[in-house]
Amino acid sequence: MPIPTISPNNEQNTNRLIREEQQYEIEELAKSTEDNFSRLNIDQQAAFKKIITAVENNTSDIFFVDGPGGTGKTFLYNTLLGKVRSNGDIALAVASSGIAALLLPG
Repeated sequence: MPIPTISPNNEQNTNRLIREEQQYEIEELAKSTEDNFSRLNIDQQAAFKKIITAVENNTSDIFFVDGPGGTGKTFLYNTLLGKVRSNGDIALAVASSGIAALLLPG
């Protein structure tokens, strides 16, 4: 009996969660990320640029974004997630509070 050939690119062999993370509309994400970036304030833009530079350079940095409720942290996170995903990469959103967890896609 022949042995089945398994291709690493075969969608059936890819983890379902990975497939889900790769199904974002990249062009739509890129446009919304660009729109959202223009709405970030100066401090948020600086944080965005620093974090995205670290991601794109594959450096092992740690970032801590802090601020009271309503200061745009979740908006910044969503913009970051959109940028990473629009580059075709996988970004996992993790939050410790219930509200933030509901507001972060993916």
